[in-house]
Amino acid sequence: MVKVNLRNGALDLGIVTNNIDKMLTFYSETLGFEKVGEVPFPGLGVVNKLDCGKCQIKILALEKPPNNENIKGDFTASSGFRYCTMNLTNLKEVVNSCITSNQKVVNEPMEIRSNVWVAIIQDPDGNLIELMQDGTIDE
Repeated sequence: MVKVNLRNGALDLGIVTNNIDKMLTFYSETLGFEKVGEVPFPGLGVVNKLDCGKCQIKILALEKPPNNENIKGDFTASSGFRYCTMNLTNLKEVVNSCITSNQKVVNEPMEIRSNVWVAIIQDPDGNLIELMQDGTIDE
């Protein structure tokens, strides 16, 4: 089995948009990520690179509108990349650590099925992280 060796220890995020001005305003001005470059791909569009910690957010502005658009909304609105998940054995402890550290907890732990608990936190960059635990948790 091979293991991916990430050069910078991060996974970059690529977003395709047909609304580049509002997207760049949101990511650079609202969230404060620094735009560090543009890479043109003739016949496709321009990738706008923004630094986000060790990773980059790459916003691709297409020359022509995309064939389809993602449905807007929460986790249930559409398929595709919408969040990441961490399966834990100490859900309540991690949520309490987030609260103590003033990190946003979107949803406190709740039982979504028999003995399956979930909480949603938001990292300092605004990314949603689903925390899941099987079994009982301390209330």
